[in-house]
Amino acid sequence: MPATFEVAVVNQSEQFAAFQLEIQAAGIESSDPAHWYVVSPDVSTKNPPGDRTQFTVQIIDNPKPGFVGLMNLTVRIFSLELRQEERQILRLILQPGNSLVPLKLNLPIHEFREKPETLLELPVEVENPGYTTSEVVVRCTGLPVNWLPEGSEQRFQIRSQGRVKTNFLCHIPSLSETPSQTYDFVITASRPNEPAIQVLGSIFVLPMGHIEVDCPTNRLHMPTRYGLPNWRVNQAVYPIHFINHSNLSRHIELIVAPEEPQPRCQLQVVPEQVNLLLNQTAQQDVIVTKRRHWLGLPKTCSFEAKARVADEQIDVQGDTQLLRLILHPVLPLWVQGLITLAFLVLLWWLSWLNPDNPWWGHQDAVKSVQFNGIGDRAISGANDKKVLGWQTAGFENFLINQELGKIAEVDKAVRVVRYRPVNNDAIAIGLENGEIQLWSLLPSYRQLQTLVNQPDDRVFDLVFTLDSRTLFSGHGSGLVVQWELGSNLATTQPTIQRQKQVGFAVNAVKLVGGNDRYLAIAGRFNQLVIWDLQEDKIRSVSHGGGGEASYILSLAVPTNHPDLLASADNQGTIKIWNLRSCLTSDVDCELVNEWQPDKTIHSLAFTADGCYLASGGQDGRTMLWELDADGKPHNQTMKGIEIARSPSSVNAVDVIRQKDDILVINGGDNAQVELYRKRNASLDCR
Repeated sequence: MPATFEVAVVNQSEQFAAFQLEIQAAGIESSDPAHWYVVSPDVSTKNPPGDRTQFTVQIIDNPKPGFVGLMNLTVRIFSLELRQEERQILRLILQPGNSLVPLKLNLPIHEFREKPETLLELPVEVENPGYTTSEVVVRCTGLPVNWLPEGSEQRFQIRSQGRVKTNFLCHIPSLSETPSQTYDFVITASRPNEPAIQVLGSIFVLPMGHIEVDCPTNRLHMPTRYGLPNWRVNQAVYPIHFINHSNLSRHIELIVAPEEPQPRCQLQVVPEQVNLLLNQTAQQDVIVTKRRHWLGLPKTCSFEAKARVADEQIDVQGDTQLLRLILHPVLPLWVQGLITLAFLVLLWWLSWLNPDNPWWGHQDAVKSVQFNGIGDRAISGANDKKVLGWQTAGFENFLINQELGKIAEVDKAVRVVRYRPVNNDAIAIGLENGEIQLWSLLPSYRQLQTLVNQPDDRVFDLVFTLDSRTLFSGHGSGLVVQWELGSNLATTQPTIQRQKQVGFAVNAVKLVGGNDRYLAIAGRFNQLVIWDLQEDKIRSVSHGGGGEASYILSLAVPTNHPDLLASADNQGTIKIWNLRSCLTSDVDCELVNEWQPDKTIHSLAFTADGCYLASGGQDGRTMLWELDADGKPHNQTMKGIEIARSPSSVNAVDVIRQKDDILVINGGDNAQVELYRKRNASLDCR
């Protein structure tokens, strides 16, 4: 309850004077503003000599929060006119109250500037100004948990008017784990059933370490091995490595300047600038391009490569690298004759004309082949973990290299490769480990996305929708996954729209019926089902059944007749189905044709018009079958045309109609990709 008393002041001087009253409490700094009492009036009016002023003082709060007991108060009366004052001592008895007195929390040091791997203490002071002993919980939050080896919470019993000094032990991790920046933290103190109080602090981790610049090959020859038939070499590439041993990420630019005088060379740095992230390594290539002379003596060119960092907070070690290039003439005089002969022999041995060349083509069984939309190019994937590109003209003209180069080299065997239908500017690759990789073909070969539904769930087949926005994948686990790709494979992250478990290992998937509504799925136990994507329903197509060792290995659908479906199994049977009626009603699908040309048929492919069906099987034969518009034999007998025969199994085929010719491409266990051309017969098939 408030305490009130009165003070009477008498003007005993001989002049008019105004008086003021001030109260000071023992143990309270006089400079602190007094909010614990009220004086009325604040200042008396100017009184004549002998006049009296009555002041009323009301104490409304504890001068020292939490204090209980006897406290001395000093009443100071003063007058500015008289320049005099008088003091009186009062005793105030403070008794315990019912309200809680808030804790006092102090962080003596609010900001720290420390190096990595530093062990520091965060000092904390907690005061209990209350009337009773309290259990206080002090916490440190905001910092990573591993920075506080002794924990982030402490508990104390603090007596009334008591104070506890403590600290939180903080260990800043190493350079590689701690970027240089400000780390804010909060110290809180709380009692049961009482809001916590808090103070803020921060730790600034100082920039430390260095950036190391290194060029492992700063002296190169052009050509690298002088005397070999590599006269086309006109570039030398110096890899400049940047290793970040600091706790800052920095942009690095490489400035390259030639020394004078020397032959003029074209210089290029790729990439122009690198962003060296924390604890990482980056590389810039200095590419020197120079057209060499056919005759003459070797010449030396020198270049100075200087690394420039955005600022000077971090030391750069080896920032200047001296690069030397030895330019050799194309044909040394003393070996011109010998080089000419050796060059011709070596050129043949290294070329695509040499069937045993280990640097061209596949080195293991080919599992998938496909033409692009116009048949001038093709792709192949094999067990050697490579995807190669081919140009069809090179198979018939030895002056043209049929191999366009290695599109991709992946971590596991390639099971299937498929062109993206729109523009054929990208491909999808299905791998043995369950990954699906999307690669760009234009303007250069580069990986765009990696899709994984279940690791190690082998991808046996892939099919794009005609608009290329959706990709279906068939897996060994029996899953069929629908991937939404979007319009831009480089920027849009593919997502799984849905997936269907069909209960058998899936070897082949194909879109049928048009409008991308139905998906044919085939695989183990000779199972063939059709997934209605719109209704999300599965219906079976009777394929004759089979045991665990029975598989449908391939499906084929002509682009212009999506109601026609061909299937092939490991019993060597090829079947052709008319799906026109069974897709829209509950009637059975019509089996229009069936024959058995081989023990095992591994692959089927239709021309777009459905007039030709190519097959490849275990007996090594690549066959071409002529059909009419309904998928029946053109000549009433199922006598196929043998396109090629190989001692090794044929694993993959594709066929395309190109003007007046039929092109067939195949790949098999002999690791070869081969192309054959047949003159188109006059058929009434459209």
